Amino acid sequence: MFFSYDGVSIFYKRHLGLGTPIVLMHGWGGSSVSFRGVFEYLSTLNRDVIVVDFPGFGSSDLPGENWGIDDYALCIEALIRALKLRKVTLVGHSFGGRVALCLGNKEYVQSLALVDSAGMKPRKSLAKAYKVWRYKMAKKAGKDVSKYGSVDYLALPEIMRKVFVRIVNTHLEDRMAAITCPTLIIWGNKDADTPLYMAKRLVRGIKDSSLVMLCGSHYAYIENNIKFNLILAEFTKGEKECLPR
Repeated sequence: MFFSYDGVSIFYKRHLGLGTPIVLMHGWGGSSVSFRGVFEYLSTLNRDVIVVDFPGFGSSDLPGENWGIDDYALCIEALIRALKLRKVTLVGHSFGGRVALCLGNKEYVQSLALVDSAGMKPRKSLAKAYKVWRYKMAKKAGKDVSKYGSVDYLALPEIMRKVFVRIVNTHLEDRMAAITCPTLIIWGNKDADTPLYMAKRLVRGIKDSSLVMLCGSHYAYIENNIKFNLILAEFTKGEKECLPR
């Protein structure tokens, strides 16, 4: 199914079941397929669950070149309005966690699950400082810098590269204090993309939050899909007796 926001056609899939709707939001470079195991498990429990392709990924259109993180948050808000949902649980992995952080203070958000979430400002490292220095020196010397950048950056079409740069340079520490809904932070203990110190920062910054560790990397929710599903089902079990929307 598709809905439209800001002239962009956005794909989503829904299992209409019981309870507060659970919205699954994938990471950068992923799609709704990333949450297939979670979607299927929650569907077997007859939970109301929705999974979406962010603009630029999966079956959704490309976003406008001026999009930033708040535009992605607004497109999820538009989906919630289009489906006439009164309350939702937001589950966001990595980039999807950024979007969840932007929406965590909304009255329609009943709870949050942040899964190896991005959005925290990374600590400075000598390796990163060296890469930035190399890029600046090459650009200053008039050299071709089109091959500089992360794997995620280089894999993107030109219009998405501008969006990516804007998003990764937007840090969301200032959004945490406004989040008052129950928040579960689920993290891979060997995550090198969003290291554990970021999870600890989220726990300190979000009042009603707790941290659960999984064995694995940035994609521990896939590597330990059964355990993740059980944790998420337990976290949302008090919502399952609600009438379907």
